[in-house]
Amino acid sequence: MAFSAGQISQKWFRQIIRWPLEALFGFGLFYFARLLPVRFASAAMGGLLGIVAPLTPWHRRALRNLNYAMPDLDDAEKDRILRAMWRNLGRVIGEYPHINSIVDKGWVEFVGLEHLKALEGGGFLIGAHIGNWEFGPFAALTTGKKVAAIYRPLNNPLLSGLLHRRQETYGGDIYRKGREAALGMVSALRKGQMMCLLVDQQLREGIWVPFFGHPARTSISHIKIAIKKQVPLFYMRTERLGACRFRVTISPPITLPDTADDAAVLALATEINHEIESWIRTTPEQWFWPHRRWGKNI
Repeated sequence: MAFSAGQISQKWFRQIIRWPLEALFGFGLFYFARLLPVRFASAAMGGLLGIVAPLTPWHRRALRNLNYAMPDLDDAEKDRILRAMWRNLGRVIGEYPHINSIVDKGWVEFVGLEHLKALEGGGFLIGAHIGNWEFGPFAALTTGKKVAAIYRPLNNPLLSGLLHRRQETYGGDIYRKGREAALGMVSALRKGQMMCLLVDQQLREGIWVPFFGHPARTSISHIKIAIKKQVPLFYMRTERLGACRFRVTISPPITLPDTADDAAVLALATEINHEIESWIRTTPEQWFWPHRRWGKNI
């Protein structure tokens, strides 16, 4: 396949200039936040993003999504939700280098750990990008379980070190999104690992499932595996209770249907989406609204 001069120059610019600059900024931000006391890092990043992010195109996308999902809110409430959402996201960024120490300090309350302690093998923990979702897997780690993960390769491969640093904490296997992930999930479960999945994002390979009353592409591979292998599925709800205070709630095992036919899978996927929707309606300012959950056409 031949490349045009323009394509070659864009590739050169991306690899030689843009990627290194992005990596320098990303790692610089990470280590800057790491040097700060955790509460200050959280507040500083939250304040910074709360000022800068509403000026970006991502804010307009977040507003479109909010209008689509919760049209009955008035303009003032929508503005409050999105500005608070950016502050929450900034805090997540500022807390990221400190997640281990935040857990060690006892600032994360874990509810429902007895459901994981009773497990003899592996299972699925399913959650969403809400609160600070980075603390969800620590529920499994607290009970002595290793955590496996699925990742989408970053657009900038020079930033992959941040991803691998997180997985070192989890201790389990890591699989690339796609066919490798489908096979990897089965392998990890056989080893007794917990698969922690955030299932609130659009997946092109998924099926259409209602979410806030609108069809949204939704992952179902974990549902099929759970049913066929009779592996338990648990909800993993993450909530921000305060500046650096969190709660992670693990539900009892979700009731699984007897068969993995299309109707049963759709019904369970709908139930899961409805549960996640209820979390978001409770604290909409803690969900990541800029993601294209319903595609690019809204």
